[in-house]
Amino acid sequence: MDLQSVNDQLELLRLKELFMSSIDIRSKMATLICRESPFRDFCKLTHCEPRHAEMFSRTLLFDIILTPEEISAERERLERIKKSL
Repeated sequence: MDLQSVNDQLELLRLKELFMSSIDIRSKMATLICRESPFRDFCKLTHCEPRHAEMFSRTLLFDIILTPEEISAERERLERIKKSL
């Protein structure tokens, strides 16, 4: 894994965490990601780059739904990898 891919995974994790933060946010993100637009509104809501929005849209639902513990463990794992690079 290179530094860019670790940073991408950390950004996707941030989006997953945001998705899980509330039902209102989850509904907005799901609606925006399903639109035919180039993710402009999704990026505005989540403060992410279009390429991360596209990556997020290709993530399977069961890979998005994470518990706070799973998010924390994944963030720690990615931060350890990032430090070792």
